[in-house]
Amino acid sequence: MMVMLDSVRPEWLSCYGSAATTSPRIDAIAERGTVFETAIGPSAWTFPVMASVFTGMLPTKHGGHDEHQLLDSAYPTLAETLQRHGYDTAGFADVPYVGPSTRLDRGFGFLSNMRVPQVSLASKVFKAAGRVHRKVSGRYTKTCETRVLMGEALRWYERQRDRSKPFFLYLHTDETHAPFLPPPEYRRKFAGLSRTRMYEINQDKQLYVSGQVRMTERDFADLHALAKAEVAFFDAWLGVLLDRLERDGVLSDTAVVIAADHGDNLGEHGLLRHGLCLYDTLVHVPLIVKSAGTGSGRRVRELVQLIDVFPTLMTAAGIDEPATRAEHQGGDLAAQVREGRFARFAVSELYRPGQGLWRKKAPGFMPEFLERYDRRLRALRTNTHKYIWASNGRCELYDLTRDPGERRNLIDLEAGRAADMQRDLDAWLATFEAKEASATVAVEDTADERVFERLKELGYVE
Repeated sequence: MMVMLDSVRPEWLSCYGSAATTSPRIDAIAERGTVFETAIGPSAWTFPVMASVFTGMLPTKHGGHDEHQLLDSAYPTLAETLQRHGYDTAGFADVPYVGPSTRLDRGFGFLSNMRVPQVSLASKVFKAAGRVHRKVSGRYTKTCETRVLMGEALRWYERQRDRSKPFFLYLHTDETHAPFLPPPEYRRKFAGLSRTRMYEINQDKQLYVSGQVRMTERDFADLHALAKAEVAFFDAWLGVLLDRLERDGVLSDTAVVIAADHGDNLGEHGLLRHGLCLYDTLVHVPLIVKSAGTGSGRRVRELVQLIDVFPTLMTAAGIDEPATRAEHQGGDLAAQVREGRFARFAVSELYRPGQGLWRKKAPGFMPEFLERYDRRLRALRTNTHKYIWASNGRCELYDLTRDPGERRNLIDLEAGRAADMQRDLDAWLATFEAKEASATVAVEDTADERVFERLKELGYVE
């Protein structure tokens, strides 16, 4: 079972140090498994991250990223591999990138996506209801989606799955993605804010980065609190599913992975939301694994990666496919924990972020801003330092021990270290054949207008 929280920073979970008890049900899984304190994601937004999680490799190798938003069929996905070995596979998501338009649907015998109407009847009903709601209230809500999403997952588990087979259940919630608009009881408990105050806080990244809206420290503190409230709301619904598995005696024998695809900027680096950088605010993510090989009640500080999930679940399922494992760029977490041998560094990549969507749908939006971010990034992160290569020559180097917020660029002061890390990055790139897209393919070219409408709701485009 894989649970993906969209846009969640580790500190929003109580098992990662949140003062508020935001995630008691996730915490309970953590107590039965392992909390990885330094897990690094492969990119800064959902599509390339999930393409990497599903293939066990980085975007440059599998070829799915900002400039080519399709997952090539050259490499088997996690769901395909499990399905081939007799698993009943099902996915439930309310994010716009998991579906036929990106080919992230491969291997799922059943896929329900609230954001891709062609694969979910419930999403069609919800979209119609949502249009009515927005006309009446003028505002957007996600709480109904979460209830429907979890209801569909429960229905599949209880009534639709093939009980003669083991199952793989993938959940990906958008509840935790901005805009943060938690239900009233969660807003009051975790943020202490009125409904009016919640809606007056700017959550539009374009308005913020363009300087059209100024935001205060109080605004950002309130956004953190609202984000935690969203986590708590989803955690409660996740608990309903976990309780059912527990009652059936299934949970104890089920490998569970709970993670976030990426984090969020809330004012750090002059940015709001995600998708434009590779700082730890985006690529340092929570990762909790409960499986037979990782132990229980354990916390691991060493560096691990989200691309370790595929080989980890292969091991948990008892699948031995040497050819598949040979292509993976991550490794089995159980073996890493058992042997005490972890990766020396983690790599994250970002191709030109969102340029196609912003240029096509918002052509008047800050040409100088778009020019600044019209570059590719590749970050090499160790336990102590991060080096970020940039295609426009604006490379960066940070001492994460002394400067965990990545505010002081040492690229000129520590040129020798930067050169060493660049050599490590070059050597890593030489270990595989990079997959270059034959043509730029973006979401707006492959998905219908309903996907674009969702991107508007999420604030990616105007």
